[in-house]
Amino acid sequence: FWSRQSVERSEDLEDPNEQCTLLISIPELSDDPSCDSESDTDTIFRLHQNVGTTCTDIVGDNSRQDSGVCVVNVENLGGRQLVGAGEIRWIRHYCSSQRMLLVGEGDFSFSASLARAFGSATNMIATSLDSRGFLLRNYKKAITNIHELRVRGCIVLHGIDATEIANHSYLGAFKFDRIIYNFPHAGFCSDEPGESQKRRHQLLISLFLKNAKEMIEERGEIHVTHKSNRFFRDWNLQGLAAAVGLRLIQEVPFNFTDYPGYRTKYGFGGDKNFNCNPSKTYKFGLFPIMSP
Repeated sequence: FWSRQSVERSEDLEDPNEQCTLLISIPELSDDPSCDSESDTDTIFRLHQNVGTTCTDIVGDNSRQDSGVCVVNVENLGGRQLVGAGEIRWIRHYCSSQRMLLVGEGDFSFSASLARAFGSATNMIATSLDSRGFLLRNYKKAITNIHELRVRGCIVLHGIDATEIANHSYLGAFKFDRIIYNFPHAGFCSDEPGESQKRRHQLLISLFLKNAKEMIEERGEIHVTHKSNRFFRDWNLQGLAAAVGLRLIQEVPFNFTDYPGYRTKYGFGGDKNFNCNPSKTYKFGLFPIMSP
């Protein structure tokens, strides 16, 4: 999730009890050519407060988690061999031989589920927008999941904005076979028209796809798992992908029980799970390079 302030209601919308403070103009996502970029296409919302930080906090130093000081221990991150050796193991669409980047993790239960299935997580980098301190306060199993990931060899990074990953000083150096973003959401603003809400969510996904496109191998895939009913269906993921030069490879039903231990957490914290049914995983990839 992009915003910690998002909370899903039974009507498939998000908690409206939120104030918005950041002005972003997104005329490129408007279908109406008559829209004025300084009026109708302006969208106001508050980004997660961690967007502005570059802290990666990948060592467990509780004494500094809220001090604003970045505690970084990247070791050989830049040249690390991500793919582990040995038996190749699968869980649904993912296998232990794939270089994998996970963004927007909540309590890291999805990445931990993959790691347990693989028996090792040396092929994975798992990231969240939230700080380690926020996770500690809001998700009771987050630190346990993160510890398990690190023990299994996963690189865990915090303060990572999914809309800027291609420019990240470490992540930008890698090429991945799979980049995964489960249930992206830009939050909810009180009294905001539905069309404006939709454009904010589309902006988040569009920017993520644009970045992820630069970070996948020639035959790599970008997976976005997304609710597929009512308000969510209108986000038009396939159109957003096409606009940044990606093609839809496949869309398949998503069942969270396929990933033992996975919990779908609200972006605002609170340690409650949201209902993710019905949902689909949309797989995007590069267009084939045509021979001359």
